[in-house]
Amino acid sequence: MHDLLAGAVAHAAAHGAAVVEGYPVDTGGARLDGAAGYVGTLELFERAGFRRAAPTTARSGGRPRWLVRREL
Repeated sequence: MHDLLAGAVAHAAAHGAAVVEGYPVDTGGARLDGAAGYVGTLELFERAGFRRAAPTTARSGGRPRWLVRREL
């Protein structure tokens, strides 16, 4: 997932994007099944330099999802 996210950010930057957003799941430290984590985890995005912008009403695997942003 780290390589995939880094590649997506690099691709967006190479094509002139000013901001990249994502909607990862907040695991709260709990383990998720594979299907629930397909959107990526909040921890993954934060380690990649994204910041929490706003909570959402969406859920994945019963866990809340966040809007996160990274300015390029």
